[in-house]
Amino acid sequence: MRKILRVGLLICVMVLAFLTGNQHSTAFAAMTDVQVIKDGEVVYYKDVFSALYDELNEGVTRTKNVKDFSTKRWVPLDSVTIVKLNALKNIYFANEVAADNYIKAYQEKNNSTLKKVKFSTIQASAEEKYNKEAPSLELNVSKTTPTTTDVTVNVAVTDNEKVILKQWAKGAKPANQFSETDTTFTENTFTVSENGTYTVFALDNNGNKRAKSITITNIDKTAPAITLSIPESDVTAVSKKIQVLITDDNELQNQKWAYGDKDAEYFIDKGSKIATLQNEKQKDKIIALKNGVYTIYAEDKLGNKAVKTITIDGISEFTEVTQTGVHCEVCRMDLHNTDPNKVYAAKAIDQEGYTHYFCRIGCMYHQEHSNGLAFTNKYVRDYGATAPRTNNWIDVEKAITVKFNSSETAKGIMGWKLFHFSDLSSAANYLGMSKEHVVAEKLENIMEYTKTNNKGMNYQYEVDKIAQ
Repeated sequence: MRKILRVGLLICVMVLAFLTGNQHSTAFAAMTDVQVIKDGEVVYYKDVFSALYDELNEGVTRTKNVKDFSTKRWVPLDSVTIVKLNALKNIYFANEVAADNYIKAYQEKNNSTLKKVKFSTIQASAEEKYNKEAPSLELNVSKTTPTTTDVTVNVAVTDNEKVILKQWAKGAKPANQFSETDTTFTENTFTVSENGTYTVFALDNNGNKRAKSITITNIDKTAPAITLSIPESDVTAVSKKIQVLITDDNELQNQKWAYGDKDAEYFIDKGSKIATLQNEKQKDKIIALKNGVYTIYAEDKLGNKAVKTITIDGISEFTEVTQTGVHCEVCRMDLHNTDPNKVYAAKAIDQEGYTHYFCRIGCMYHQEHSNGLAFTNKYVRDYGATAPRTNNWIDVEKAITVKFNSSETAKGIMGWKLFHFSDLSSAANYLGMSKEHVVAEKLENIMEYTKTNNKGMNYQYEVDKIAQ
């Protein structure tokens, strides 16, 4: 009686193990032909289909072995020939010839034909069942364009059963690695604050699960990086070049500079723009004309802002007095007050109240365009005044600027044929001609011309190029 009970109990254990699909038990191992290495342990399955379905449900791929029908040894699943024995059972052959011989012998003995089954066919069947039973996940984000704000991930979950758990985690993560430490959410959204890959997990009341990932790349909360330097070769006593390198993941929309230690708010409506490169051999730079702290500001197209300062020293102060060794800050032409042909003919005042001196109007406008200085006031020398004209200035927009007849010798500084006067009569008197022969030059024409055609500025570029 006890022997009968032991046999009956063993049968019950084997049946229960078979019905549950996979087991660790020795009893189940004796009656199955499929084993899987799962988390370092051997797990037995009732069939290949169940092993594949479990992999899909866990979101992993594992090592799978089957028992060779001929030798009863375990061999890799992907190396065998599969023969369908009946609706519930397959048998496996490590040698395809052995499989063919078995099919032939079976047909002769049973007058019935067996068929080979492709592994891909079993895979497709498992995928079809999994797609019908496991939760379906669709993920999208609230914003796909670049942004400085957090992004909302929208999650749509559908299932033929009740979904009992939804979680998300940062990083690509298979379903079998989700645990209670991951973030549970009950609504159909969750919010992320930085770029990266995020995985969503869903579990239904039948134990089916699915994980799906989405990658966020459009969050940018990082300010531009600013690097400042002064060329080692830049030893001039009248100015120094500040070389500027600004990098950012997004396009820059604003680059400025100012004298003094400034914060980002200062540059909302102040500051001078940083010059655009004039040729490929140049580096971005600011021409520093006085000692002290300079602040450089950068803003990307998303509004991320950064400032950085650099301290300049060793520059000789420029004052409006008679002296030698003073230069136009653009073309470096020697300037002084005693020679009317070498006196500085233009000056400008920037937002900080600092005065800039130039040998001519062309250098002044080219400095504004190319070095980005924000001039609040611009003046030209009154040639109708008595030499040396040290303090006779006219607002550039009120001045009469004239062009001397190019076939005659000009009286103006450095051969330029543009002169500035307070009125047309003064211009005619200075040039020694009648008023009708005086040609007035439009200020907008001068401004446009000096953007790209100032010889003095071109000379400065050559100086910079040699220095670098």
